[in-house]
Amino acid sequence: MRTSEEIYHRVRWDTRFDPARFVMGVAQRRTVPKRVPLPRFTPGGDIPWHRVLFFEADGELVWDRSSGVDRIDATEAGRVRAPRRLPSPYFISRTPHAYSAPDVAWKPVPEDAPAPEPIASLTLLTWNTLWDRYDSDRIDTARRRPLLLDALRAADADVIALQETEPALLALLLAAPWVREGYMLWADPAGRDVADYGLLLLSRVPVREAGLHALGPHKAVAAVVVDGPDGPATVAVTHLSSDHAADGALRRDAELADMATGLAAVEGDVTLLGDFNDGGDTPQDRLGMADAWSRVHGADDRTPTFDPSVNPLAAVSSLTGRVSRLDRVLVRSERLRPASAVLLGDVPTSDGLYVSDHFGVRVELAADAVSAALAAEDGTEACAAEEAGAADAVRRLAAALPEGRVHLVGSRRMGCALPGADLDLVAALPGAVDLPGVRERLAAALPDAEELREVTGARVPGLRFALGGLRVDLVTVATGGLAPAEAVARRAELGEAAATALSAVSDADAVLAAADPHRAAFVGLAREVKAWARARGLDSAPCGGLPGLAWSVLAARTAHESGDLPPLPLLRHFFATWATWDWDRAVGSGAAGGTGGSNGTAGLPLTVLTPTAPVRPCTSQVSPAGRDLVAEELFRAWEILESADDSAPVPHALLCAPPPLHAQHTAWALASVRPGPDEGRLRGRLLALAAALAGAGAPDSRIWPRPLTAEGLAGYAIGLGATPPDGHRLAEIGAEILRGIPDATLARVELSALRPTGDPAFALF
Repeated sequence: MRTSEEIYHRVRWDTRFDPARFVMGVAQRRTVPKRVPLPRFTPGGDIPWHRVLFFEADGELVWDRSSGVDRIDATEAGRVRAPRRLPSPYFISRTPHAYSAPDVAWKPVPEDAPAPEPIASLTLLTWNTLWDRYDSDRIDTARRRPLLLDALRAADADVIALQETEPALLALLLAAPWVREGYMLWADPAGRDVADYGLLLLSRVPVREAGLHALGPHKAVAAVVVDGPDGPATVAVTHLSSDHAADGALRRDAELADMATGLAAVEGDVTLLGDFNDGGDTPQDRLGMADAWSRVHGADDRTPTFDPSVNPLAAVSSLTGRVSRLDRVLVRSERLRPASAVLLGDVPTSDGLYVSDHFGVRVELAADAVSAALAAEDGTEACAAEEAGAADAVRRLAAALPEGRVHLVGSRRMGCALPGADLDLVAALPGAVDLPGVRERLAAALPDAEELREVTGARVPGLRFALGGLRVDLVTVATGGLAPAEAVARRAELGEAAATALSAVSDADAVLAAADPHRAAFVGLAREVKAWARARGLDSAPCGGLPGLAWSVLAARTAHESGDLPPLPLLRHFFATWATWDWDRAVGSGAAGGTGGSNGTAGLPLTVLTPTAPVRPCTSQVSPAGRDLVAEELFRAWEILESADDSAPVPHALLCAPPPLHAQHTAWALASVRPGPDEGRLRGRLLALAAALAGAGAPDSRIWPRPLTAEGLAGYAIGLGATPPDGHRLAEIGAEILRGIPDATLARVELSALRPTGDPAFALF
């Protein structure tokens, strides 16, 4: 029989065992043995080895001094059940907990939790929350805590990493409905970890592992392994020693050296968040990691996260008054790249109160292919700035509507947006939606928003505006008595219109899942295809083309089947597949490869179905002539790529050349209004105009999907095909279809009037 010391060290250092699942029984005078979790036992400390009476693993007795039991090698109890990314013994494992409403308690997360829905990016937030262990009479903790909870909720982060978290703050967070509904806690809330080290991790994406490593007294690094955009990712948080300690710099140096060794053994992607108490480049240099803020904003950007010159709370705790960037998100990854990085809590309340002495840092990480694709067209810096602007807009909108849930949808959620793409959002709001009230709230919260207006003609109301150079399309959904956090999953309970709007969230995630295992290939392919469709005028549903979702569904299917091909052969395969497709067969979920009329597909010339419920065609606006045009364009692209050398770049100039509209249509009309709010109403009538023109003998008419400005009018050019109606008939159609839109007209126009528009498609005229 081995000694208790031998058993302890066997469990502690043998990587086949999980120390967190072992309990030691320690003898006490005149009472029952004390049960001590093995990771909390200190060898050589106050308890001598002869007082260790037994070891249990998973509730099973594996070693017992009195009976002579020694069966640690004869049982599976306490064994690591799956390969760990957080290596032992550096990390002592912890058990993630989630709130169970039926049990009214935080319960351990089962190891066989179901696979999650895929995510397009991973959003991380780090914040030093300023505990009140010092100067409690000067930092107004009671007033700051509600501000912090509101800010954390509005940040809409996948993983929240906090420092200086005292038990009172932990209790507030664990009682918050939005935390209980959506987040997992990295460790047992009844344990001592948060109280001992002040570190807290909350994750709304599934946590597969959790662990803790002590760096010294009151200092540690805590970590979780979560399901990221492109596989498992490790997210860790730390808080290094400050200069309030006489030997603070030496302690930080030792702590960094310790973490450099420990994190080097962690497989795959690693991000380390926290307060490093170092305003220079030492942390990232010592750890061999990249600073997300510098990657997004440039190496010369020294925006502070601790600023005693403007934040009175920082002035209280500062020794030097120095402005510093102490809070960082450091990244070590071959697959994930920072897409945006913004500060939180850098604006005080009206009476000058800040949330903390530190500002928070929110970073969005996207798959490397997304970042590469974003850089392909306009350059890395410009695209990174656009993505940062989009992320900041989402954050600000979420903060303005804290009672709801704001979801990013569309191509930006999938990571395949082209430069200049709209920012499409869906806001789930409790109760009934007071759209004018929402508009007023956004106008107050976003004073820099331009052209903020209501969109009331759509099936689901919303708002449109411009913010920071981005066009924003916000759809609002009333969830009634249903919690906004549950609206996407339970959208069928809210009626067809609301369910359709909310399905934009699940549709985007399902498209990414459909591309597996080749998501990176999908992102590049989808951007190539969308750039081609934009250049050839095939991408606008209001003008009879295919929406971005349809092109994404086609690209995801191609990537899933052939994503291991190099970029040019993959693009060629896309066009070859769909150029020869029998469009009597619907494409997408529920189609089963057949021609049946389910999901409203009967009689449609071309059908691509949405991937999630309510399943419906997103191409019902495509006419027979539109289908023929799409097929013709697909063949043209296929022929171009057939002659291209696989080792050469994609021939974008030829593939995306403007179509010869001057040769395709000899007669043109302009559907126009005065510039202003009626432009949107005109856009909503374009399909009705196309149907009326087809009824008047011009079934091959074509609406060019880019708005034009000519002779002081704003509108859309319409090629009238081989048999154009005369001017009198055009006027009749315009009067009928455009009724109710002031000054709206449909009239013949000379090609020369369209040349000054700047659209490349008209430059040949």
